[in-house]
Amino acid sequence: MNGNVDQDAILRARNVLLSSGRPSPRQEIDACRVLAQVSPATYLPRLSRALVRLSWDCSVRELPEARLVLHTEAVEAARGLDESDPQYAPLLLDALQWYQGTLFELGRRREGLAVREEMAGLGRRAFEAAPESLWWKGPELWEAGA
Repeated sequence: MNGNVDQDAILRARNVLLSSGRPSPRQEIDACRVLAQVSPATYLPRLSRALVRLSWDCSVRELPEARLVLHTEAVEAARGLDESDPQYAPLLLDALQWYQGTLFELGRRREGLAVREEMAGLGRRAFEAAPESLWWKGPELWEAGA
C-alpha cells in the first residue's frame, strides 16, 4: 500500500463506493482517484469509465472544454493500467474515442487525427495479440466509421 495516502481518505472512499445508495458521479470519481493510488488495477478502469460518464452529464454536456478535461483524465487513467491487463486495450480505446471526438468538436483536427492514428495502432496490436477476444468488434465497424 502507498504510505503517502491518508488511511482515513481510503476508508471514506471505500465507504462511498460500498454504501447502499449509488454515489453521485463526482463522488465516485473522487473515491476512485483515492483508491486508484493503492489499487490501480481495480480502480483505474472504474475511474476512467466514471469520467466518461460524467462527460454525458447535463452540467458539462454543452461545455466541450470541460469535457476535454474529463476525457483527458479518462485517457490518463486508462493508460495507467498495465498493458498486459485484458481491460487495457478496450478501456483505452473507449477513452480515446471520446477524447478524439471532443478534440474534433473543438476544432483541434490535427490532435484528433493523431489520437485516431493511436487508436488504429492500438486496435491493430490488440487484435493481433488476441484475434479471438470478445471485445473486438471487427474491422467492418471501423470501416463504417463506428
